Amino acid sequence: MKNLIPNLIFILLGTSLYNYFLYDPEPQVAPYVNDIKTFLWFTLGTSLFVIGGAIPNYLYRNKSIFFQVISRGIGSVVVFIPLYYTLRYYMGNNLEPIFIFDISTKIIILFSVLLIAILVIEFLMIAYQQYSSQHIYVIQNKRKASELRLEALKDQLSPHYLFNSLNTVAYLVTSNANQAEKYIRSIAKTYQYVMRYANQPLISVHEEIQLVKAFAFQLKTRHGESVAVDIDNNVSLIEGNIPPLSIQMLVENAVKHNVLSDKAPVFIKIKYDEQLKSIVVSNNITKTPRKRSSTKVGLENIKERYALMHQNQITIQSLPEKYTVQLPLLSS
Repeated sequence: MKNLIPNLIFILLGTSLYNYFLYDPEPQVAPYVNDIKTFLWFTLGTSLFVIGGAIPNYLYRNKSIFFQVISRGIGSVVVFIPLYYTLRYYMGNNLEPIFIFDISTKIIILFSVLLIAILVIEFLMIAYQQYSSQHIYVIQNKRKASELRLEALKDQLSPHYLFNSLNTVAYLVTSNANQAEKYIRSIAKTYQYVMRYANQPLISVHEEIQLVKAFAFQLKTRHGESVAVDIDNNVSLIEGNIPPLSIQMLVENAVKHNVLSDKAPVFIKIKYDEQLKSIVVSNNITKTPRKRSSTKVGLENIKERYALMHQNQITIQSLPEKYTVQLPLLSS
């Protein structure tokens, strides 16, 4: 329906051009111009001219805008040629050569003007449709990215996280007041980070590493020697951007999907690969917990946010004894 209406308008526009022939025609031409058969031929020819261009335009609607416009022009010209020579043959039996030449020239000019008008309008319509579609696509992607960020932040602020933090604080207050103070400051730093970067699609690696260090301190305080997070010194110096909480989520997943024990601790390594231009997060694999939580708010969340950036995607390598994720640096 959306393509039918413009083509009907093109047909009406082309048919209205017939009035050009009715304006002060030569006496010898007047009977021919005023003949209803001639008008019907002109109307039919205009309709076929428009439809002939619309067919390839419809068939190649998924091609580039220039390809669509050119295919429409070619289709219209291919239809016009037999119509034109049919008219000349018909006029040859009724008019002198001088008048045939005059009318033929006018028809060529009129249909050329009509074709140019159609192609210009078609180009503008397709360009607007593509712009609108792209605009809607961008808005949808931004909305999806915002939802994913909210999902990640909600997980970080979840009651489960708060419950574990308060339990740890309650234990430390009675056993190690100094450590309790450090732990509370670490929690405050985490929440400050979450509130500050809640609406940002990307943050610097340095800012993310600050959160990871705070989170690693919390893990170390809660689990002792059963988990260790090693961050290369040069990582926080890297100039680049990543989605907020992406490294933190990978660290959290490493803890969540392994059994923690002092005899078989989980080692998490965070480094920068200069050749790959990526942050590499890896961990050894211990015994998997019986009740394994979903990684939807973790790894899948990160993958979807990278996909929405339309840049390099994350790389995952899962081996029997080691799990590695590469997070490419993104441009802001």
